[in-house]
Amino acid sequence: MKKLGSQIIDFKRMLRQYEFFVEDLSDLKELQSEVNSEFGSAIAGLKRPDLFDNKKVESLANEADASKNESEEPERDPLFKKLFRKMVVKCHPDRLPTDISDSSKLELKSHYENAIKANDDYNWALLISTAIKLEVELSEEYYDHVESLKEESSKVQKEIEVIQTSVAWTWYHAPDDQREGILQSYVKYMEKSLMAEKKQKIKILGLGHPRTGTGFTSSILNSWGLEVGHEKLERDGVVAWQLAVENGPWPYMADFPNVESEILIYNVRDPRTSIPSIAFTENTKSMSLNYRLKNGVLESPNRVEQAIHSILQWDRLITLRNPDFTFRIEDQSQDLFAFLQGKGFEIQWVESNQKVNARDHGRTIDKDLQTEFEKVRPSLRARINDYCVRYGYDILFT
Repeated sequence: MKKLGSQIIDFKRMLRQYEFFVEDLSDLKELQSEVNSEFGSAIAGLKRPDLFDNKKVESLANEADASKNESEEPERDPLFKKLFRKMVVKCHPDRLPTDISDSSKLELKSHYENAIKANDDYNWALLISTAIKLEVELSEEYYDHVESLKEESSKVQKEIEVIQTSVAWTWYHAPDDQREGILQSYVKYMEKSLMAEKKQKIKILGLGHPRTGTGFTSSILNSWGLEVGHEKLERDGVVAWQLAVENGPWPYMADFPNVESEILIYNVRDPRTSIPSIAFTENTKSMSLNYRLKNGVLESPNRVEQAIHSILQWDRLITLRNPDFTFRIEDQSQDLFAFLQGKGFEIQWVESNQKVNARDHGRTIDKDLQTEFEKVRPSLRARINDYCVRYGYDILFT
């Protein structure tokens, strides 16, 4: 057990630390009003009322305050109550002597307000700090409350961190040439947050690369009794390669809502057949190709390389979303059926005659792309071979 002298030293040190943080926080809050005002003006200049609604911000703040007020009241220490009563006696506005100066009255009023706040918040540090300023004598028992002072210091530190790590504060203290970048990053964050709030709940979302069987997947799901649209939303969901990118807008799907699904399905196709289809059909569509280039697909004069990289990039985007079920369109339709039945979907098996990519141009790698195939870089060869092994296909490059 610590000796009283050591306790008093720890107590005084922690109290000084608390008072330093409180003063620092007060200074920051004084500057914060200027920071928020200037940042607010910058936000207003963006002309995005859809993202920055002051009433909504105020509402969220009020909800936070309400939840704080509803928190469970801690059991009061008798020492706390005793000290609070002593302080109120000394500084209650109705009990002040009539012959003291106006400045003294203001000082005592400030101490009284701090005492009330300390009592409301059950804040030991503020209570003791104010008691010392009122010259209320502390008995030895109060020096046992060093941990309470530490807790209150930590709370004030966190308030300081919240202010200093806020977007407004970061923007305000940034060099002029960095401010625009911070604003744009904030806009993207708010857009993403808003979209997440507005997501429409659906049962099934199917994803895949274009020309790998998303239309086929929609077709077989519908043949089993579901209503799942291909690149359009139906009663039970949608299958669309575009939605591998979570936030729109998406090509060929104007005004499509953000969706959140109960089940995420991923269809894959043998690269031997999908690469020619992508090279000769999908990559000739500027809207489709430009959208995929914008989302991480590398541009290449080699049509095989570009198709391979597109497959791999879309695979990365989709697998990052942790699909609930992945199936090969060539031979795993029954596995998909069994999976959906296990999830409680009331479906009836029907053998499908639907062709994968009915617009068959008769193109093959061997016949039409052999020269470009032979020039594919070793790194891409290794990656597409890994893809083949992962999904159960024969490797493409030997």
